[in-house]
Amino acid sequence: MAVAGTPDPGPDNGTTDCNTTSTTFVLPEDPVNTGSRSSCVSARGAFDMVGNLFEWVADWVPRSTECGTWNAVISPTGDSQCLAGAATTGEPGALLRGGSFGSGSSAGPLTVDGRREPSSANSSFGFRCAR
Repeated sequence: MAVAGTPDPGPDNGTTDCNTTSTTFVLPEDPVNTGSRSSCVSARGAFDMVGNLFEWVADWVPRSTECGTWNAVISPTGDSQCLAGAATTGEPGALLRGGSFGSGSSAGPLTVDGRREPSSANSSFGFRCAR
């Protein structure tokens, strides 16, 4: 529910749009402070639910082995979907959502990645603290 109403990523003007097109990959410049992009806010008032950092969520699936595509009716924006195939060995897949600072147009409210083992770490992964 928190992501509902978040705008799909645009060109990323570097100041107000969702942070989706950083390409230098030199931390700490790529992720930005939560809430610093005034146009990247959902209808519920949650900032940075698209882009900035992929967010670990409390959903698990068999670890995916490849990325598929969403049906155009479901996601005409082209949000990324990595839920195809299923690994037969190793850990299950912990879901990441939203896309990161380098996801470009594949970031979005429906972006989901189930290819990562829960022990994975990456400079573009984060989590949202909530109470």
